[in-house]
Amino acid sequence: MTQEPSEAFHDILRGVAALTRNPVAADIARLYGKGAPVDLSIAVNHKQIASKQWLVETLAETLPRPDGPVWVLGAWYGVLGALLLEEPQLAISEVVSLDIDPGCAIVAETLNHRHVTAKRFRAITADMTGLDFAAQERRPGLVINTSCEHLDDVPGWLATLPAGLPLLLQSNDYFREPDHRSCVASLEAFQEQANLSETWFTGALPTKNYTRFMLIGAR
Repeated sequence: MTQEPSEAFHDILRGVAALTRNPVAADIARLYGKGAPVDLSIAVNHKQIASKQWLVETLAETLPRPDGPVWVLGAWYGVLGALLLEEPQLAISEVVSLDIDPGCAIVAETLNHRHVTAKRFRAITADMTGLDFAAQERRPGLVINTSCEHLDDVPGWLATLPAGLPLLLQSNDYFREPDHRSCVASLEAFQEQANLSETWFTGALPTKNYTRFMLIGAR
C-alpha cells in the first residue's frame, strides 16, 4: 500500500533537500512524490536516521574500503544503502540490498535510482538465513545485519557464514517488542552472542526506549 503525500508536505521535503543540498534528502522527496509506502515515515524518522548515520560514520573510521560489495541484510527500503553510497569517506563498489519482503525491492531501487543507473546498487528479495555467501560470484567485502534481534538463532546464522567474512552487526535490549527474539542485555552479551574471531569496533548508542549495540569485525 502506498500513500500520496499532501502537496504541502511534498514541497517541505523538497525544500529541506534544497536547503541542505543533500542528495539523499532529494531522493527521499522524489520517492514521496512518486507515492511512498505508508511506513516509509518510520524508515526515515529521526531515530532510524541517527542510528544509520552512527553506523556510516563508524564504518568510515573502521573499514572505509571494503574489499568487495557491501551486502545489507534486512535492508527494508534501502535507506542505509543510500547513506553508505553517499558517504565521501567510504569507497564502496556496490551495495546489495536484501529483504525478505517482496515489496521492498522496488521501493529501494526507486530511492537509489541514481546508484541503480551507475550499477552500484541492486535490491533482491531473499531470506538472509538461506544465503550462501561462499557461492556468490563476488565475495562480499562486508555483510551488514542491523536487525540481529529479529533472528531466532544468531549464533546458528553466523555459523553458516564463511570464516573471516567482515561483518557489521547491530542488536538492542528492547525486549518488550514481540518481534524481537534475540535481544541482548548489554554490549558484552552481544559480543558473547556473536563470538567474532576478530573485533575491530564495539559500541552502544542509547536512545529513549532502548540501547542499540554495534560490532564490526570478522566471522
